Amino acid sequence: MDRTVKDRWFGFSLAEQMLNIGNEVKRAIRFEDNSDQQRSFIDKAIRYTELAISDPKNFKIKPELEASRYVLEDLKKDKYLNCSKKQICDYYMNFMYFLK
Repeated sequence: MDRTVKDRWFGFSLAEQMLNIGNEVKRAIRFEDNSDQQRSFIDKAIRYTELAISDPKNFKIKPELEASRYVLEDLKKDKYLNCSKKQICDYYMNFMYFLK
């Protein structure tokens, strides 16, 4: 990934990072009828999650970030976890409260 993208991402707070990931998840759910578009948004959410995992300031919550990546990967492919779309969206949208 482009160095400036990574630097810019690392400049965001954890709450901002999670909201950006959540926005991609919301877009993916909105495009449920278009599997290519949906996959594209989920892939972007996964890339953002991987950036959040690699951000040194997030080291204390790395296990939770890795779990959230697993949920996104499951949403993209297998759907073994059986998480509802509302549960996934609510998880990310809860970070809005940290920005207030």
